[in-house]
Amino acid sequence: MRAQSWIVLAAFTGLTMAGGMYITQEAGKSDAQKRASALEAKQTQAVSAPGETSRQAPDQVLELAVKYLEIYGESIHQPATQARLYNERRGLIEADTRHGAALFRDAVETAFPDTAAQILTLMANLDRYHEWLDDNELRLQALQPLQRDTELWQQREALFGALASQIWGEEASFLEEKSQRFQQAVSNLEESRELQLTELAHQLHTRAEEIYGSDMTRQFAGSGALGHALFSLDSVQSHLHQLPPDQRQQTITDLRRQFGYPEAALERMAKQDQLREEKWQNGNAYMAKRQTLSQRLAGEELESALNHLREEHFGIAAPTIAREEEEGFYRFERPRRYGLN
Repeated sequence: MRAQSWIVLAAFTGLTMAGGMYITQEAGKSDAQKRASALEAKQTQAVSAPGETSRQAPDQVLELAVKYLEIYGESIHQPATQARLYNERRGLIEADTRHGAALFRDAVETAFPDTAAQILTLMANLDRYHEWLDDNELRLQALQPLQRDTELWQQREALFGALASQIWGEEASFLEEKSQRFQQAVSNLEESRELQLTELAHQLHTRAEEIYGSDMTRQFAGSGALGHALFSLDSVQSHLHQLPPDQRQQTITDLRRQFGYPEAALERMAKQDQLREEKWQNGNAYMAKRQTLSQRLAGEELESALNHLREEHFGIAAPTIAREEEEGFYRFERPRRYGLN
């Protein structure tokens, strides 16, 4: 606090005391601040109960509860604020897959006993939403932006009802104001083909902080948005396509690390990249055989052969591939975007 502020505060305190008034520091706090203070006091006395196994250690729970109260407590009754806890939960689970979810639950129940059930229900629905995003990633990427946004909002409304506009409405308004500036920054980086990948990542992160602020940028990094923006750059993809597979994967991991991903998340994403690589190799082999069949067969004979080929390469996913092809979508004819698909 500046010196002038201290002088004003001291003068105000002196006047109120002289007038027979006594205003305590505690009285000026909000309910969330009071609860955080109470939990901080309790935290110093926290000791794990003997034989306790079903709940997390009280000191860990109290530490998180205080943090959540201080950051989110003022507006925790708003669905948009509750939804921001999702990244907190995901970070705990990535750091400790066995106990992270329980630790988050206990911390939320400690910090927000009145809204804990509502928050945990929202977390479960957000899990379903993100599972839907993962399951439909390829198809959504192939859609035009307007059509993709329409499907996203339809799914949000199906899962969250009227809460969807409260959860994403403010974010959409905020991002809309700044999206044009960020897209321009991305376009400028796209033209900077002489920059090394690490410098591109640094420039992207710096511009995001300048435009959105450090808090929102951390959320973007946690949600993968910054990584998506980086790996969407043609200049980045051009560089990655030129690298040998092992060096390419190490480069992708190093770039993600530069954005601040924890090691557990880096390991998980590297495994996901390996699965994508295997899918692409399998898909490319399928497309080569498909082209050969199409050149020498036709009609029902071709369709029968393609059905067998799809089952050979995709197993239970063969009907999905067939439906996509009926609609004119061939997923393995799309450009390969390392780190994304």
